[in-house]
Amino acid sequence: MSNLTILNQDLPDFLQNAGISELTKQIAGKGGVKRIVPKNGIFRKMVGGEEMGKVKGSINVVIVNASPKVGRIFYAKQWTPDAEPTSPDCFSNDGNAPDAGAANPQSDRCDTCQQNIKGSGMANSKACRYSRRLAVMLEENFNSALENDVYQMNLASKSLFGDSPSDKTHKFENYSKYLANNGKSLDYVVTEISFNEDNDNQSVMFTATRFINKAEHTITSKHSALPETKKMVMMTPYQADTGRSQSSAAAPALSAPTVDVEDAVEVAPKKREVKKTETPTPTPKVALDSVVKAWTDEE
Repeated sequence: MSNLTILNQDLPDFLQNAGISELTKQIAGKGGVKRIVPKNGIFRKMVGGEEMGKVKGSINVVIVNASPKVGRIFYAKQWTPDAEPTSPDCFSNDGNAPDAGAANPQSDRCDTCQQNIKGSGMANSKACRYSRRLAVMLEENFNSALENDVYQMNLASKSLFGDSPSDKTHKFENYSKYLANNGKSLDYVVTEISFNEDNDNQSVMFTATRFINKAEHTITSKHSALPETKKMVMMTPYQADTGRSQSSAAAPALSAPTVDVEDAVEVAPKKREVKKTETPTPTPKVALDSVVKAWTDEE
């Protein structure tokens, strides 16, 4: 009797580009939102709210899309590990004003909002948190039947802003500027995403490892422009952690890891009147030879 040796065999030619069939997705429950959740030093692959795999260490991806601007998200109720995913009270996709779908807008503008003041959250933090969404494709999937899989990944402030520990590893905002300042494109390189050990493995860092090849470019270019990929990087009040749409009778929910990865314990509001703004650390321009070295040196 076979021990599933078929799993070690190549697909027939006519099925090479077919991917996972809709029937299999339906039966296996793989029709929901695919997400990569970094937490406590482990990257968890979530599909429809269920864990389908995990990686301890680092992952290599191609970033195929991202929210155009750093957004904002606010929960009036303090997050707890056992809490069910719930709708945020207020959120913004552009970081300038609450989204039209926000349930309880806190202000007309984000920069003058009382929840955007240091001290409005716990430990002198801001109750309204920064957030940016990415759409990524795993390098390991490009030569497999999973080459069409696109995952959503949410980044909070500790993965977005801050000093770069080296000339090749950065927080995301500095990373994108680092590439652009040296004439390189974010979606034309394979990016290693690793945990920041100086932050108790609660935030992630980004390192360029190599350029993508022609075959990979064909795949990533196709998926970056798909409507479902563009939708993946935008916050809406209707996307639950399970990836299912909510009925009008149910409270809409937003993917909880938008905040629970790094900053959720700092959500409870305490108002102060002093208004300040945060300025991301500027990224120094790095010499081109340093960029080339960053893509050729091994860790």
